[in-house]
Amino acid sequence: MYWIALLALTLLGAFCRGKHESKNQNPPALSIANVPWDEGKLLAHLKVLTASEHPMGSARQAELALYLKAQATELGLEVSTDTFKVQVPDPSVTAASSVAQKTTLELSLTNVYAKLTVPQRSCLIMLGSHYDSKRLEGRVSLGANDSGSSSAALIEIMRSLASIKSELPCSLMAVWFDGEEAYLPEWSDGETRHPSAQVDHLYGSRHLADQLTSCGGKLCAPAAWGGDPLLFMIHLDMIGMPSAQLSRDMNSDSALLKRARDLDKAIFGGRLYTGTRSIPVEDDHLPFAQRGLATIDLINFENLSTWHTPADTFESLSPQSIKEISQLAMALILDTATP
Repeated sequence: MYWIALLALTLLGAFCRGKHESKNQNPPALSIANVPWDEGKLLAHLKVLTASEHPMGSARQAELALYLKAQATELGLEVSTDTFKVQVPDPSVTAASSVAQKTTLELSLTNVYAKLTVPQRSCLIMLGSHYDSKRLEGRVSLGANDSGSSSAALIEIMRSLASIKSELPCSLMAVWFDGEEAYLPEWSDGETRHPSAQVDHLYGSRHLADQLTSCGGKLCAPAAWGGDPLLFMIHLDMIGMPSAQLSRDMNSDSALLKRARDLDKAIFGGRLYTGTRSIPVEDDHLPFAQRGLATIDLINFENLSTWHTPADTFESLSPQSIKEISQLAMALILDTATP
């Protein structure tokens, strides 16, 4: 009887310790429902971000960098910007042009960074979105879904998580990337159809990924951010279409993708990941994945009815889709055990 009683006490103690050490004692649906979300502020951001076209290098894009900086500053975050020069393929130059002709244009781009520091947490989770709209020849692209939707969402995600800062497993860094879109009409035109023979996309994310440092077998943030080890990255893009369906991205970390799908089932009954096919998505998470950082891209690359067209407007967006995918991103963070 003594050994039976001792075994029972041991098992009871282990059970209690397990409950105490669990990251989420409440169901994920209940936990995320308690995180505040302001749809009115989201819509206000969306109206600003979709008021006019703003391809990289444009005056309007520079204005939006200031807008994002002001909004993040208002939240009390540690805000900084990184302005840098890039060479993009000159659209006026063709393969038949003189070989002596300069084949590129110089543009000034700006990444916007906003950090939420959690005391006594020596790790960092990065969240990203690009905020440039696609440059269309002879047509206007306001970039409402691609990617005003995620850029506005990122402001509100940081506002929401700042209100429960003590519950976060790591400090957070929001990044609004400039220059995700190709300057030429198609994604690979710079490499395959232009004399410059250069990569013509992901300018801002490639710029930042090059600044990450190696530290103790991990990737660490730049010294200007504090140099903390990066745990993983969540990227958001094209999350505003009605009844949004997230893509099963083959370039995302498999463990993060599994966690996202499990959380989708627990919180939303699995309606965000309804597709059966997997596709490799090239997006701003890719340069970080190539450096070895675990990343996930929350992107709806299934409904492309307005993609890179003048129909990508404020009126085409679903605030509910943006909210639910933002909640999934926040659940991924809250579901993470403190390192």
